[in-house]
Amino acid sequence: MLVEIPKTRVEELKTPFLESQNIRIFIKREDLNDPLLSGNKFRKLKYNLMAAREIGADTLLTYGGAYSNQVFATAAAGKRYGFKTIGLIRGDELNVNSNPTLKAAADFGMTFVFLPRKEFSDFKSHLTFPAHIDGKIYVLPEGGTNKAAIQGCAEITEEITIPFDILCTPIGTGGTMVGLLKGLAGQQEVWGFSALRGSWINENIKALLTQEKIKVTNFKTFSENNFGGYGKFDFELINFMKWFYNEKKIALDPIYTAKMCFRLWEMLKNEQIAKGSIIVLLHTGGLQGVKGFNQKYNTALPYD
Repeated sequence: MLVEIPKTRVEELKTPFLESQNIRIFIKREDLNDPLLSGNKFRKLKYNLMAAREIGADTLLTYGGAYSNQVFATAAAGKRYGFKTIGLIRGDELNVNSNPTLKAAADFGMTFVFLPRKEFSDFKSHLTFPAHIDGKIYVLPEGGTNKAAIQGCAEITEEITIPFDILCTPIGTGGTMVGLLKGLAGQQEVWGFSALRGSWINENIKALLTQEKIKVTNFKTFSENNFGGYGKFDFELINFMKWFYNEKKIALDPIYTAKMCFRLWEMLKNEQIAKGSIIVLLHTGGLQGVKGFNQKYNTALPYD
């Protein structure tokens, strides 16, 4: 089975302020690589789908939260490439109609198991499936990061043909960032902007680099310390996203890419970016979750 991902464009984000600072900012539009399997999740799935088919698996199983991009993308991939799909979802108070992400995944044919939060945590620790799950199962981890996913993300760098100094990416589990580091092989710096609080991500990145035998040191990580942690936000972020869309006509997701962009713009305003820098931002998609975010928080954010 061949999984092909369309190339996406790199756009320059011009502003008078950037011109005055002699700084150029570009954005790699991975949100445009597919209407459903968009962003870094498609990259992470590419070689996993091929591996699943090669071993004769008939079922893809993944797990995550109620708004998970990974769950949504796995369900869409299953429908497209002919796999059954199972989603183990954190929270037994939920159902398929709890939000647009779960509803869409169910429409793609995904079967759900809603686990109490303690059982979900135990499952992640031991990967012991509930007794009634059967089939020849290929497991896709929470967030989608594994060796095959890193290989897929490494290919993003091949499509960035402009000269640049720094490539910026949001971080969840670290797989996308490690893939970029693998693809660049130390030629340019990578900055990762974590969607989560705490410095634990640094150890995760180091472990993945060791696993992949990637020996690079020219990267930085920034923890989420503006908004309180994963999925947290305030209306400064919401207003920034609306401004960004009005100015650039590019929708951002509030969990990952918007926070990266916000933090970078703060660094620009505080003159923490060297003049003359050329920076590429990676838009990792995730726009499918904005509809549910709007529904939950009444925010009216754009998502296309």
